[in-house]
Amino acid sequence: MIVERLEQIYAIAQHRAGYSAEEDAAHELAAGWMREAGLDVSVDDAGNLFGKRGAPRVWAGSHLDSVPTGGRFDGALGVVAAIEAAARLPEAPLAVVAFRAEETGPMGSKRLAELPDAYLELHIEQGPVLASLGEPLGVVTAIAGQARGFRVFEGRADHAGTTPMDRRDDALVQAAKFVLHVRECAGEGTVATVGSIEVEPNATNVVPAKVTVSVDARSADAKLLDALVEELDFELQWRSDPVPMGDAFAAILPDAPRLVSGAGHDAMFVPGSSLLFVRSLNGGVSHHPDELSSAEDIALAVDALTAALARLVS
Repeated sequence: MIVERLEQIYAIAQHRAGYSAEEDAAHELAAGWMREAGLDVSVDDAGNLFGKRGAPRVWAGSHLDSVPTGGRFDGALGVVAAIEAAARLPEAPLAVVAFRAEETGPMGSKRLAELPDAYLELHIEQGPVLASLGEPLGVVTAIAGQARGFRVFEGRADHAGTTPMDRRDDALVQAAKFVLHVRECAGEGTVATVGSIEVEPNATNVVPAKVTVSVDARSADAKLLDALVEELDFELQWRSDPVPMGDAFAAILPDAPRLVSGAGHDAMFVPGSSLLFVRSLNGGVSHHPDELSSAEDIALAVDALTAALARLVS
């Protein structure tokens, strides 16, 4: 049923932008499934969708929006799995939530007004670690902190055909050296990426005069993140601290691998969050139509989510 429901959501649109008609349609579909599971459906001021039973202090869910090149599992799996877990626990006072606009904020979970005692999120790994370990599930211990900004390199515009190589002040050459420096500085416990480059005047026959590069640095260790930011010496635009995750899944899966999430999730913004990863296949590709987790791994994950919810509401 879970795989079939994921296909129904994907059939609405591959790209379901936050607060779009496509995301609305996905929420409407999920609301129907929540009612079938015996949950009372409501929507808050941020547009977050809830399916509640009783007076819940334990919640589970994720998001239904997607990036333009999105696949079937990112976000949607967490919502569909939570609905299935709620259906398996017909007497349990709990809530299922589908947050709005996770991919662009996250906007819905940041504006959450009602705060639960515990929030459980099931998500595909979006990476190759569990597959390389031969493990179907992984317990997330923390979500990495992020630091983002830019670095500007100034040179001089010159004619590409008439300026001798030893007389050039090429801003792009400076930037290229920095890109390699970023890769070299990221080490154990950190990652860093230059993902955007703006070249001026951006003409094939002109030596670049100015180049602006983005910098994205991440770590689950705040001290390592700060040290990396200092070493890279870029203009910092914003920084977030690492967020430790709870042990709701660890209690159910004591032998499962422990992982750090390099990607952000709604769980960063909800008190009492615990996060479980499901093995990603196809090399761990995500934000892509080829993103994949097996039905067998998903079944194990839903079992773990159900058991963790049952333990918390008992």
